[in-house]
Amino acid sequence: MSGDASHPGRWLLAALALLAALAAAVAIRLEPPAPLPAGAPAAAFSAGRALELLARIDPDGAPRPIGSAAHERARRAIVDELRRLGLSPEVQESFACGIYGTCATVRNVLARIGGGGRSVLLMAHYDTVPAGPGAGDDGSGVAAILEVARALLAEPPPLPVILLLDDGEEGGLIGASAFLAEHPWARDVGAVVNLEARGTAGPSLLFEITGGSAFAAALARSIPRPVTSSLFAGIYERLPNDTDLTLFRPLGVPGVNLAFIGEGERYHTLADDRVHLDPRSVQHQGESALAMARAFAGSDLERPPRGEAVFFDVLSLGVVAWPAAASLPLAAAGLLLSLGAAARARSRIGWKAIGLGLGAFAAGPLLGATAALGLRLVLAAAGALPRPWVAHPGAALAAFWCAGLAAAAGAAALARRAGPEALGIATGVGFSALALAAASAVPAASYLLVVPAVAAAGAALAAASVPALAGPAAVAAALAAAVVLFPVAWLLRLALGVLGAPALALLPALAVAPLAPLLAGLGDRARRAAWLPLGATVVAAVLAAALPHASAARPQAMSLLFHQDADTGAARWLLVAEDERLPEPMRNAAPFSERAGRVFGWDRRSAFASVAPALPVPGPELQVLGTTRRGSLRVVRTRLRSPRGARDAMLLIPPGSPVVAVEIGGRPAPVDRKLRRIIAGYGVARCLGLPPEGVEIAVAIEGEAPVPVQVLDLSSGLPRGGERLVAARPPSGVPIQDGDATLMTRWVSL
Repeated sequence: MSGDASHPGRWLLAALALLAALAAAVAIRLEPPAPLPAGAPAAAFSAGRALELLARIDPDGAPRPIGSAAHERARRAIVDELRRLGLSPEVQESFACGIYGTCATVRNVLARIGGGGRSVLLMAHYDTVPAGPGAGDDGSGVAAILEVARALLAEPPPLPVILLLDDGEEGGLIGASAFLAEHPWARDVGAVVNLEARGTAGPSLLFEITGGSAFAAALARSIPRPVTSSLFAGIYERLPNDTDLTLFRPLGVPGVNLAFIGEGERYHTLADDRVHLDPRSVQHQGESALAMARAFAGSDLERPPRGEAVFFDVLSLGVVAWPAAASLPLAAAGLLLSLGAAARARSRIGWKAIGLGLGAFAAGPLLGATAALGLRLVLAAAGALPRPWVAHPGAALAAFWCAGLAAAAGAAALARRAGPEALGIATGVGFSALALAAASAVPAASYLLVVPAVAAAGAALAAASVPALAGPAAVAAALAAAVVLFPVAWLLRLALGVLGAPALALLPALAVAPLAPLLAGLGDRARRAAWLPLGATVVAAVLAAALPHASAARPQAMSLLFHQDADTGAARWLLVAEDERLPEPMRNAAPFSERAGRVFGWDRRSAFASVAPALPVPGPELQVLGTTRRGSLRVVRTRLRSPRGARDAMLLIPPGSPVVAVEIGGRPAPVDRKLRRIIAGYGVARCLGLPPEGVEIAVAIEGEAPVPVQVLDLSSGLPRGGERLVAARPPSGVPIQDGDATLMTRWVSL
C-alpha cells in the first residue's frame, strides 16, 4: 500500500473537516436570500415592496376568516391594489363546497395580464383561520403575487397571466373549487404557480409539481436560488395534505407549489403575524414565483412536454435532473462498478469479508435510526419533546444526528477485521442494492441513493485499481453522498421537527458510510472513533431534556373552549393543550380535571374539563322540512340555523351511519373525504359564514330506520367568565385553528 493509503487517519480527519465545512455550506445556502428594498429595480421582485403591500392589505393584523370584517377589508384592499397597477379586477361571488364537505359563500378576486388565451395562473388565498392573522399563510403569498404582477407589467410585452387571489382555502379549497367549476377563465389555465406557507421563515421550497415533473424541473433552473427535489414532490403526493393546487391535478396542466415552512410552531396561530414574518422568506418566495411565471409563460403551454424526472438542487446553485427511467440503469452501473472492484481485488479479499462489510453497512444506519427513535421516545416521556416543533430544537436534532454518526462509526469499527478494501466494496454494493430498490419502487427518491452508489462504487474501483487513491477516493465518495443527503437532513427538521428523528440519524449515517475503509485502516484505534459522537449524543440529549419545549416566541397550541350541551343544558370549560399538561395558573383559575381526556367523539384531541355556568341561549337547530325519495334512498330536507348567530355550523355524521350523501344549499358536500381519518371517522357537512336564516341541507339515507346526527354551532371568543382563563394562559401558549371559541351541540334524529 502506498504512503497516502497508509495514513488513513489523515484522510479521515480531512474528510471530517470537509464534511463539517459542507454541512456549514448547506446551512448557509438553505437560508433565504437577503430581501431587496422598496427601491429595487422595477423588473426585480422586492420583499420591501411586498411587505408594504401586506401592511396595506392587513393593517391591523386581524384574522381574516370568511364573513369577518377583516376578511371584507382585505378583499377591498386587494381590489384597490390591482387597480393601482392599472388592471381591471373582478370579484367572483359563489356559494360553493370544498373537498372536505365545507361550504360557504366565497369571493375570489381575479385579474388578467396580457389578454386572453393560454395563460399562467398565479394563485394565493387571502382568507385565514380564525386563530391567526395569517401573515405567512397566506398574506405573504397574496402580497408576493401583487408584487410579481407589478414586475411582469414592467416588461413589455406583458405575459399572458391570470391572477387568482382566492377565498376559502382554509375551509377546504372552496374558492379554488368555485373558480374551476364556474369561471370561464379556468379553461385558459395552461400552467399554475401556487404560493403557500406553513410557518413564518425558512427557504421557499418548490415542493409539489403537477402535470409531469420533467417540464417543471427543467424550468426550475430559472429560479435564482432553487430549493427543490423530486423527493419533496414524491413525499407530498403521499401525504394527506392539500392546497389549492390539488384541484388542478385532474386538468393535467403543469404546475408548481412554492412554500416556506420554517418556524412551523407559529402556523395557524396568533404568532403568524407580520412581526415574525421573515422578509428573506418573502424575497425567496416571490423571486422564485416570478422566475417560474416567466419560464412558464415563455414555454409552449398548448403542448407542454410530458414525462417524469428525478431532480434535486445542488446547494441551491442549480438543478440536476435526469429522466425517471434512467435511475435504474444508473443504480445498475453502480453495482457493476462495485463488482468490477471485487473482481480486481479477488486475490486479496474474499466474499466472507465483503459480507461482513455489508453487515456493517446495513447495521450503521439502522442502529442509528433505531437509537434516535428510542432517544426521542425517552425525551418525550420525560416531557422534553411533547410536540413536533419545540422552542429549542437544536440540542435534540444534534443528538439525533450524532446518534447516526456514532452508529455508523461503531458498525465500521466492529467490522474492521474485514479490511479497508472489503469495506469499500461492500459500501458500493450496499448503496447500489438500495439504489436499485429505490429506482424500482420510489423513483422520486432514488437520487438519494443513486448518487452515493455511483460515487462509492467508483471509489472502491479506484482503490482496487490504484491503492494510492484509496484515501482521496473515500473522501470524494463521502462528499458526493453528503451533497445530496445533508440538505434533506437539514430540511427535515423544518418539515417534521423532532418526529423525523429516525431519518435525521439515518441520513448522516449513510453520508459517512464511504469513510468505513478509512476507519478500518486505523486498526484497534477505530473503536475510539465512535466514542466522540456517542458522547456528543449523550450531552446533546441531556441539554434537550433541560430546555423548555415552548416559549412566547415559539409557542405551543393551547386553546380554550366553552361547550354547552343544548340537550341537557350542561356546560363546561375545556382546555386543549398540545403537551397535554395543565399549567399551574390555569389550575388556579378553574377546577379543571387532573388529566386530559377525550371530550367529543369526533375530536381525537384530549382536553382538561371544568364545570361552567350555562348560557341562557338556545343551541343549534336542525328543522326537518320534508322527506322525498331518490331511488332506494330516503332524502331528508332540513334547515340548519344558529339562533344565537354563530358564524359556523356543521352536521356531524357518526361512523357507520347509513348517510350516503349530503347537499348544502343545493351543492354536493363530500363528507366521505379523507377528513374522516382526522376526526375519528365522522363525516362533516359544514357551513362557514352561516346566514341568519340558516342553510338548507339535504341528507340522503339508506333504509328507513332513524339516524342520529349531531349538530354544532361555533363562534369565536368565550362568554363571560372566560376572560380569567385567557388571562391565566401562559405566554408560551396560544390558540390555534378555530382559536378560543364557544360551541353548542345537539343530537337530532333524521
